[in-house]
Amino acid sequence: MTQKKLSETDQSYNLLIERWQNDDADAFDELYSQHSPAIYRLGWAMLQQTQAAEDVVQETFLRAHNARHRFDPSRASFGTWLYQIALNYCRSYLRRKRLLTVPWLHQTDQGPDVADSRPGPESKALHSEYQRMLWEAVQKLSPPLKEVITLHYYLELPAVEIAEMLSCPEGTIYSRLHNARRRLAETLTAKGLTTPEMLEAQNAH
Repeated sequence: MTQKKLSETDQSYNLLIERWQNDDADAFDELYSQHSPAIYRLGWAMLQQTQAAEDVVQETFLRAHNARHRFDPSRASFGTWLYQIALNYCRSYLRRKRLLTVPWLHQTDQGPDVADSRPGPESKALHSEYQRMLWEAVQKLSPPLKEVITLHYYLELPAVEIAEMLSCPEGTIYSRLHNARRRLAETLTAKGLTTPEMLEAQNAH
């Protein structure tokens, strides 16, 4: 029963893609509603600006629609294909700005603020300080390491999907994640943060 249900779902989704490729406006609107929140999150994570993130969404779907006849569902999922388009746009944007910064993982949707100025318990203040230090440490990573950290932790994508997006072996993704965590630990240790289990907790999510 479950397998049948999954097959029916896949078939329905493929029909939706086919309708969109045939220039069905309602199909495009449905795909936009399903995938635009995730594309916005990626844009915001990479660019840290609300307007820029909104531009990522609009540009991604514009480029996707213009290239709709080249999309092959047998080669990649529609979501992964959109992520590739969005990530390429973010890279181009950052090259123009000559800047690559990402907020630390699991922050609020309000923006990349890392310090909470409101009064609160000591544990909350300590957590904010940890986030600030982690966020600063992420800024010191190379662009490839920042990308995998953002995609894996902030967007919670599996390594196999990231590998498909970045057109590299899955083992390379695990290697980059390992190197990123090691470099973060080194940076944080140099700042006096002696709680490596915090990084392990992030890795467990």
